[in-house]
Amino acid sequence: MDTQLERSVRAAIDFLETQGYRYALVGGLALAQWGVVRATYDVDIKVLVPRGDYAEMRASLQAAFPNPARPHLPEHSLVVAVSIHEVIVDFLLALPGYEELIIERATLRDLGGWSVWICSAEDLIIQKVVAERDKDWVDVEALLIAQGNRLDQIYIEEWLTQFAEALEKPDLVREYKRVLKKSGMPD
Repeated sequence: MDTQLERSVRAAIDFLETQGYRYALVGGLALAQWGVVRATYDVDIKVLVPRGDYAEMRASLQAAFPNPARPHLPEHSLVVAVSIHEVIVDFLLALPGYEELIIERATLRDLGGWSVWICSAEDLIIQKVVAERDKDWVDVEALLIAQGNRLDQIYIEEWLTQFAEALEKPDLVREYKRVLKKSGMPD
């Protein structure tokens, strides 16, 4: 992680931990912790919202980090995008249910003298499959190759099945199994 990115991550994490907010690093920086290195220029952090008070959480984050980023986002979005040391940090406010589970299942990882809660490889895969962007499918395949048999495929497929049904996208599971097979993993 380059120095500017690290300074931004540390500032964000220090704030969250000082305030007692639970979180999990997701996105490109989490990928690197699971063996997939790719260039990333922003920070994505899933944050548990105490008492479900989203307005209070948005206000707290905006007060701590007053430089807004991504002005096109709606005011009451589940994303609080700020600029910290000239790096965009997206605080992704967790919804009840599965997104809370992402934070509960996160693992504390040492990043060379400081620790950060990182989203599990399985939850990272699920989020990327549901997002369905081309770059996410590339990341999913790379994660499957890097993590191999260490992944809990039952957990992944159970959640993907639920998302496929809820989003009325039955192809999600089929496409995941195609990428799984392509990666050399048995389905």
